[in-house]
Amino acid sequence: MAPLPPTEKAPTAGDCEVFETAYDGLRTANEQLQDVGRETCRLMAAKMMRFPNQSGSLYRLQQYEREGFGGRDPFKSEWWKWATRNGLLESVDNLDRELEKVNASETKFEGIRNALRCCINKLSRPYLRSLNILDLPDKILLKIFELAEDLDFDSPFLYYRDAGRKDIENIRLVCRRFCNVSSQLLVRLVRVSFNEPSLARLEEISRHPTIAKGVRAVRVVLHFHNFSFTDLDSFISYHADVVEDQVNISDRATPWELSNIPKQTVSEMIANGRAVVSTLRRLASADLDDDGGYVEDDKNHRARLDGIHREYLILLEKQESLIKSGKFSRVVGSAIARMPGARRLDFGDADFGYLKEQRLMIPGGDVWGALYRLMLQPITGYHAKTHGLELPNYECIVNVIDAVRSAGALLNSIDIKLSTLGYPRGLVPAPDIRREFSSGMQQLKEFVCECEDRLNEQDAGDLSEFLSACLDTPSLQKLSLDMRGSGVERTRIDVGQIMGSKSRHKLTDIFLRHVAMDLSKLVLFLERLPQSMSCIHQEDVRLLSGTWKEALDALQKKRSHIILLSLPQGAECDNMSPKDYKRIFGKDTYGYRSEAEIYITSRIPLQPNPVQALEDGLYTAN
Repeated sequence: MAPLPPTEKAPTAGDCEVFETAYDGLRTANEQLQDVGRETCRLMAAKMMRFPNQSGSLYRLQQYEREGFGGRDPFKSEWWKWATRNGLLESVDNLDRELEKVNASETKFEGIRNALRCCINKLSRPYLRSLNILDLPDKILLKIFELAEDLDFDSPFLYYRDAGRKDIENIRLVCRRFCNVSSQLLVRLVRVSFNEPSLARLEEISRHPTIAKGVRAVRVVLHFHNFSFTDLDSFISYHADVVEDQVNISDRATPWELSNIPKQTVSEMIANGRAVVSTLRRLASADLDDDGGYVEDDKNHRARLDGIHREYLILLEKQESLIKSGKFSRVVGSAIARMPGARRLDFGDADFGYLKEQRLMIPGGDVWGALYRLMLQPITGYHAKTHGLELPNYECIVNVIDAVRSAGALLNSIDIKLSTLGYPRGLVPAPDIRREFSSGMQQLKEFVCECEDRLNEQDAGDLSEFLSACLDTPSLQKLSLDMRGSGVERTRIDVGQIMGSKSRHKLTDIFLRHVAMDLSKLVLFLERLPQSMSCIHQEDVRLLSGTWKEALDALQKKRSHIILLSLPQGAECDNMSPKDYKRIFGKDTYGYRSEAEIYITSRIPLQPNPVQALEDGLYTAN
């Protein structure tokens, strides 16, 4: 701390004693307020558990439990025993009266705290030297600017928000010091696609002495120029389908969705779109040697489309050169290694940041001009799948991850979201790099994989090999596997096979959807987890062997703050009547836990296993 100016007096011994007494009182008041807050949370949690029809949502209940009981089981706490002895849990009125007392105590302690703060401020004023925000060190300024940025790094929508970035841009305009410090927060996510300009931008950011410090994630946009378009007619036909899809969406839109657009403008926009579709269909099917099928301007459009098609093929060739030469993977891996905070790597084959620029139906816009620009853009995995085009090869995912390791960096988080697996064999690390590939996962804390494709047996095997290589680490803290597909059910991946018998002593947050597991492997997996968990969420999980009665017993032994189980498949569930299935695994009217979840979490003491109770015929008509 800087010395006081000579014109300002130092505090006397008596003043110091007063300060000490005031600060001790302030600490005591804060501790008492914290105790009162915990008591309020405990009372609210008890009220919601004992009388669920009286108050809030499941999310609020979980929040009260976490803050009031510190993540421990409320029913086993000393507070619950005390509340039971004193009759607090017998009625809502008893709990409400206790809440009134606690609220009165809170008001009293807040008054004491405010009075002490005023006293300290008044006594301190003569001894404070004049300071301003520029006297703060850079680290403190950076923390302040992060509050202005207001980003929740645990949010799945973290990198889709622009408000925080705009605030940082404004902060940079204040002065040179603010600009230098806040520039670290200017770029949090860098998207990179399979072209030279995108790679050059990533390299430039990674070499910037200030901006590179704030980057937290790199997202590889898995949009590719497609081999299905080597001939012009296929190229034109596909884009006729794309325009027609967008026209139909605009035509089906409800009035409130187009409330800011005049009805006449919408009609003209749709008519122009349909005219473009008609022209494209005619051009794709016309005989080049017969001019009779053409109308005015068709030749001009055909010539323009032919030129765009040639440009597209050049872009396709450059894209393949970047991938096959390994340049793309090396550049991305080296750039990530240069940025000290960029330890999250995302892959997505339908990136909304790119898709929002591909709108054709814009009021007052030129559909042809927008279409010409769109035709040179790469294709998403979703569009390749739905239009029956050549499916992408995602071998680049393995190559980029391994390039990060080769560049000397270890990832903390990997997030993969795919509409289609393409050729899953490309995801399997080659045998000669399998060990080195897994060694790059030794600091991996979070792994997310979502795939909306239907798997056959070979696809499931290839995907399982890839996941096993990624998850071969004891450092994992959060795991999410979402393999939901559409249409008829196909083969599911076996989570037990993927996770193996490795210890998972740090894995506290698990989400599994549309996967399968044997009972024996489920039990082994649960035994390898830490005793206290944050969340175990299973949705549409199929049991390959054993019974759900045994699975519920195994889950009950694992203490978790949140346990969610919905739509289980296999074993008894396949033969259970819809009524019994809904009663055991369905939510009630208020969205509270199912009977299976209540049993797993021991919310009601001595609650029987609901599947066992069904087998024993213990359910009553009620």
